[in-house]
Amino acid sequence: MTKDHKLFLNWLLKFSLIFFFFFLMWDQGIIGELLFSDKSFITSIIFVLFFVICVHCAYNTYIISCELNKAHIIKKNLLKDDVKLKLIDDRLILSSKGEMSDGLVSQYFKDLISLKKKGSTNHAQILETYIRKASGAFEFGWFSADIMLKLGLIGTVIGFIIMLGSLSDITTFDVSLLQGVLTTMGSGMGVALYTTLSALVTGVLIAFQYYNLENGCEELFSVLNQISEVTLDQSL
Repeated sequence: MTKDHKLFLNWLLKFSLIFFFFFLMWDQGIIGELLFSDKSFITSIIFVLFFVICVHCAYNTYIISCELNKAHIIKKNLLKDDVKLKLIDDRLILSSKGEMSDGLVSQYFKDLISLKKKGSTNHAQILETYIRKASGAFEFGWFSADIMLKLGLIGTVIGFIIMLGSLSDITTFDVSLLQGVLTTMGSGMGVALYTTLSALVTGVLIAFQYYNLENGCEELFSVLNQISEVTLDQSL
């Protein structure tokens, strides 16, 4: 089981470390300070988006992990002399395992077998199509990491606006007035720094997870390419 879902378990290990990191921050009161000191609420938005994106990454990592398992099963069985991969009534049948479940891998081999039956030997175009289809999952991750940084930049700008806006309230050098201005400036500085820190940390952690997913996709299509070039022709 561990070997079968290596990709997903690798993500699960990474997420466990991330969860432990956030637990320590919460236990030390750091997350509470970040959330309650940010009057712009951008830090709260960043954290909510972060966990939603983690769910997206978990789902797609599990899907790719299942497809990778399926590809390895097909590759391993096709190395045997008496095993065939056939397309019967739009069903993909591996003679040693039976019907393969629907998914990216099954659909790829259905298209590839149909193409080879028509006399074509070039699988690169079909493979490229499926690569583009699967790449949307991890490209969303890189986009999300960039969005986090943009939100942090917006928070920084808002913080400086709060700081500079408080300077317009200075009309005299009254001590109580200056104390209020300094308090407002400190609040604005907190917004600027806290949103930037939250965005940088979450952006890095998102990229950390989607890098694992991208590696899984690359391994998947490497296996599919090997099957297409070496073993599939012998099994038809």
